[in-house]
Amino acid sequence: MRTNHQAFTLIELLTVIAIVMIIFGYAIPSFADLIGKSKVDANVSRLAQVIQLSRSVAITNNTKVTMCPINEKLSCSSNWSNGYMSFVDSNGNRKFEAGEELLFQHFSQEPKSKVSWRAFGHRRSLQWLGTGITNHQNGSFELCYADKQKLYRAIFITKTGRIRYSKDNNNDGYHENSKGALITC
Repeated sequence: MRTNHQAFTLIELLTVIAIVMIIFGYAIPSFADLIGKSKVDANVSRLAQVIQLSRSVAITNNTKVTMCPINEKLSCSSNWSNGYMSFVDSNGNRKFEAGEELLFQHFSQEPKSKVSWRAFGHRRSLQWLGTGITNHQNGSFELCYADKQKLYRAIFITKTGRIRYSKDNNNDGYHENSKGALITC
């Protein structure tokens, strides 16, 4: 009695491995771009929520609220990429002090992400008045990831305290700033 054994030949096995490697070769860069886009979208969303929270608290409590870059001592610094915080600024001095309410804090854990604030007026922080308008400021947050310009985004803040997101207006795959130029970090 004869039994038939079924198996792959070495050539068939090498062919399958080659096909799988080619597929992975195309899929892995696309997957990395997808992860980068997801991280940028999450950062933009978090920042927009903090901006809206800050403005809302300023209006609701008729008080000044300040948002600034943060350092490990929970004080305002100059590097937005390290993280940021928002607090009720009772005396309006743009410094987080004892007795003031901390609304939000975020420390960045992503070394590939960069955040910058470009504005008129006081450039290190952003402050809302009790009416919901900014304290004589308008500007933009620019968020960049891994030096890939296709992943650069911006959030624009008007003097009235409202926000708007950057767009790819000319469909070239890159978002533009408020003047129509490419976002740079």
